[in-house]
Amino acid sequence: MILLLVGSYVGLLWLLVKVGVLPKWYGWMKVSPVVVGVVAFMVIFLPLNWNAPMGGTMVTVGSVGIKPAVAGPVTEVVAKSRVPIAQGDVLFEIDKTPYTASLQQAQAQLALAQDQLARKEELLSRNAVAEAEVESLRANMAVAKAAVTLAKVDLANTTVRAPFDGMVPAMTLLPGNRVAPNVAVLAFLDISNPVINLVLSQNQIRNVKPGQKAEAVFKSFPGQTFQGTVSGLFLSSPDAEYDLDGATPEVPTITDTTYVVVLDLDTQGQTLPPGSSGQGLVLTDQGAKFQFINQLTLRMTTWMNFF
Repeated sequence: MILLLVGSYVGLLWLLVKVGVLPKWYGWMKVSPVVVGVVAFMVIFLPLNWNAPMGGTMVTVGSVGIKPAVAGPVTEVVAKSRVPIAQGDVLFEIDKTPYTASLQQAQAQLALAQDQLARKEELLSRNAVAEAEVESLRANMAVAKAAVTLAKVDLANTTVRAPFDGMVPAMTLLPGNRVAPNVAVLAFLDISNPVINLVLSQNQIRNVKPGQKAEAVFKSFPGQTFQGTVSGLFLSSPDAEYDLDGATPEVPTITDTTYVVVLDLDTQGQTLPPGSSGQGLVLTDQGAKFQFINQLTLRMTTWMNFF
C-alpha cells in the first residue's frame, strides 16, 4: 500500500511536469518520493500496525479422541469419513458376545441370591436361623445386583456413540480391529462450534480488546468479507510457561511471540470448513482516521483469492 501511495505521488509530479504546471524536474522532486514514503510510513502505516492490526486467520474446531470403555473386536463400523453425525448416533459396534454372557451370568447369580434370601427370611420368621446369616445373604444379593448393573453398562458400551454433533475426519477403523479400554481409536471433530483465530504478534495487540469490530476474509470464500467482533484474547504462550518439576527453569529462546485473538464473525449462514485460512484485522479504538487503509488492503486480498 505504501508503494501505491509513493507511486501515485510520483505520477502526480510527472503529470504536473507534463501539463506545464511545473516547468521541469527539480532536484527536490527527485528526492521527495523518498521523504513522502518515510513520512507516510512513520505517520500512517506504522501506527496502523497496532491501530488496525492485521494477521493470518484460521478456522479450528475442538477434537476429542473416541476411547471405548470395553475391549473386543469391532464387528461393525457405521460412521463414515467426513459425514456429519448427530449426538448419540452409532459410530461403531464391539463384539457383544462375551458381555451378553456376562450379563446372563450376573442375572443368574442374582436370581440365586434372591431365592436363597427368600428361603432364609422365611426360616428367620420362624426363628430357625440366625439374623446374621440372613444379613449375609442380603449383602450377597446387593453385590449380585451391582454385578448385573455393571454387566448392563459393559454391554451398552459395546455400542460406541457420538458424544456430540460432529464428524470423523478419517475413518481408519475396520471390522476385525481389536480395541482396548481407554485407548483412542478415532478423532471426532466438533464441527458445530468452529473457532476463528486471528494470529497477531506481541506488538500488535496493545490496543486490542474484546468487543471491538473485526473483519476477516478466507481463501475458500473469495470476494467475501465477513464482519464481526473480538470475542476474546489468549494472552499466553507456551514460551511463557515453566515446567513445575522442581528443576531450575530453563530460559526460553527469545522469539517474536504471537498471540491468538478469537473472532466472532457473522458467516452469513455459510459454514467455514475447519482449516480454512485467510487474513483478518481488528478495528481498535485508536487511529480510526486511517483504518480504512487496512480495510481496503483486506478487500484487495479477498478479490485476489480468486486467483
